[in-house]
Order: sequence, then C-alpha cells, then structure tokens
Amino acid sequence: MPELKIDRLTLKLSGISELEGQRLAKLITEGLANSNISSQAADIPNLKVNIPSRPNASVDWLAEQIVADILRQLN
Repeated sequence: MPELKIDRLTLKLSGISELEGQRLAKLITEGLANSNISSQAADIPNLKVNIPSRPNASVDWLAEQIVADILRQLN
C-alpha cells in the first residue's frame, strides 16, 4: 500500500461547531487511512475539494464525500 502524507488539512466550513470540525477532520483521516490507494496514485502537491452545501448534512456524510473526492483525484 502506498504511503499518503498530508502536511496540512485546511477546512473552510460554516454552520458547524469547532467540535464538529474536529470530528470531521478525524473522520477524514480515518477514512483515508482505511482506503485503498492505488500504487499508481499521483504525487499531487496540492489538492482542493469542493463539496456543495446540503441542508442538514451530517458530519459523517460530509467526511465520506471529502474522502471519496480525494481518492478520486489521487487514483
């Protein structure tokens, strides 16, 4: 399994608390750690993910969307 190194994760969010933001960051890192990353994954110095807002979206749903988009871009 290839190594994934994240130097910095910056989240720009509105409408969630600091605690929810911390939980979101944890869910993202756990989601990436438990994912299969292709050995052909690109070496991308910067990655930007935009998830359209969704009323009443859970932190779990948001984390899943972010992880899926990161993996899509890497693979």
